[in-house]
Amino acid sequence: MEDLHGLDDLKRLVLERGLCASCGACVEHCPYLTSFRGRTVVLDSCAVEHGRCFTYCPMTFFDTDEASRSLFGKSYDADSGLGHVRDVVATRAGDESTAAMGQGGGTVTALMALAMERGLIDAAVLTGRGQSDPFPRGVVATTVPEIRLCSGSRYVGAHGLAALRDALDRGYQRIGVVGVPCQIRSLRKMALYDLKHEGLKERITLAMGLFCNWAFSSKDFATFLAARFGLEEIRRYHIPPPPANVLEVETSQGLTGVPLEELRPMIQAACGVCPDMTSEFADLSVGMYEGREGWNTAIVRTDAGRALFEMALDARALEVEPFPEANLSHLRQASRNKRTRASGA
Repeated sequence: MEDLHGLDDLKRLVLERGLCASCGACVEHCPYLTSFRGRTVVLDSCAVEHGRCFTYCPMTFFDTDEASRSLFGKSYDADSGLGHVRDVVATRAGDESTAAMGQGGGTVTALMALAMERGLIDAAVLTGRGQSDPFPRGVVATTVPEIRLCSGSRYVGAHGLAALRDALDRGYQRIGVVGVPCQIRSLRKMALYDLKHEGLKERITLAMGLFCNWAFSSKDFATFLAARFGLEEIRRYHIPPPPANVLEVETSQGLTGVPLEELRPMIQAACGVCPDMTSEFADLSVGMYEGREGWNTAIVRTDAGRALFEMALDARALEVEPFPEANLSHLRQASRNKRTRASGA
């Protein structure tokens, strides 16, 4: 493990270089850091030499071997392209309403709802949005209806892990978290180092990772949507799986497609140096099924992930099909490409 540092080093190495991923690990219940309009803001100087802000940040340091040995019992395999894999399948929610409301096939919503129903978790840390707030944010869900309200993707850095701090402080002991790769890495750093001895490894019982190539700046994306469509007019927005290459925005006037090339200037700089596309350190990773609308790709990685997945099959909460070898090969190559881009950034 590298030497631990504090807020001054976080400012110098991450914030001042524009490399904050807006994961949210550092901002909740800290008197020196907060989130404001999608950005991480420093409010005051901090004298703590070994701070959680620096230690848990996914953009400071990450020992892939240490994390892999702790989670999978073996060193990190950089050649696999996808990290540690037990199984890869095509999935969608068994319930049609869940499949329709979720991203792709609604797999994440179905799994998190089942985990709550069966008592595997007593709180879920998700990303949602208030009715009057254009900026997505972390949410602590403690019921299945609350989980379902957070269905769908946000496509922005949303400081979602700020809600984890809230869940911990409220005393929840079996917490499930849904997050993009940077957030999953932050969770694993929390479990490894646990600076305040909060039992984080035991209390974060399920890490559901999302596939992610990039995320928009929350402020820039909200400004764009407000100017182009009017936030109050938007019913839903969605990025279909490749090769669509558009953002689809549904309003009262109908459906509009915005080319992703037009939106690329809004992508967070941190995404350009992130090497992880498929949340390689999650228990289960879920993403779009390229070329097949309404289905997801799911990667089972750990014992906890396998147990939940098998429970979902027994309960018919998921439909499952074999994942074609050609698609798997393409997914591995796409993941390797992201790692290569990050190393050359």
